[in-house]
Amino acid sequence: MKHENTAALFTGKSEVYEQSRPGYPAACYADLIKAAGLRAGDTVAEVGAGTGRFTRGLLERGLTVYAVEPNGDMRREAEKTLSGYPGWRSLAGTAERTGLPDRSVGLVAAAQAFHWFDPEKFQTECRRILRPGGLAALVWNHRDPESPLVRENAAVCRRYCPDFHGFSGGRDHSQPPYAAFFRDGVYTERRYPNDLSYTLEGFVGRNLSSSYAPKPGEPSYRPFVEAVTALFHRYAREGKLLQPNTTCCYIGRV
Repeated sequence: MKHENTAALFTGKSEVYEQSRPGYPAACYADLIKAAGLRAGDTVAEVGAGTGRFTRGLLERGLTVYAVEPNGDMRREAEKTLSGYPGWRSLAGTAERTGLPDRSVGLVAAAQAFHWFDPEKFQTECRRILRPGGLAALVWNHRDPESPLVRENAAVCRRYCPDFHGFSGGRDHSQPPYAAFFRDGVYTERRYPNDLSYTLEGFVGRNLSSSYAPKPGEPSYRPFVEAVTALFHRYAREGKLLQPNTTCCYIGRV
């Protein structure tokens, strides 16, 4: 992790995270499974799994998934929804020390999480736990930076959230992402349209689920919620707000 308190940033946010964070397109899972040559029953790792928003799609496709997550609140929330899947395995590890055996998985995925990792140490860990020929995949749900809604949402975050440095840790998906993470800088980039539809509760929750968002009881919490609510009403139509979004996936060997 980038600093020792990273895992604690989402403490107290697990429920709103699970309720408001978006899912991922079926085509993204299909392409990952095909690229890695996976079959039902094969073992994969998802690192920084959180409450299991991405994990669920892997489990639904018959894979055995080691969900590696350092935050206890997030793991317990995942247990509520994923413990019924026979392939679900939960590990209290980090990106740099997953706790998995050597050469134990055919794919390592990090969804909405890589920007929290130490890239070099995570690369070393991936090389250790991946089987020969195994792949790594970095996945994000990425807001359209040209959208007026997204720009205004960022302005609200800058006003009320001192730790806000851009969505997804300030990642600019118009530029090659972390090419040095992949072997010889070679990777495949795939993008999937994934526009998100929110109710007021969902849009407010999505904003509150971010690591930089204020928590209940903090002075900026109420003003932040009020500003996000006002933003929703400016853009919503018939009680629904459509946020332009693309799922970005980068796949390669490490």
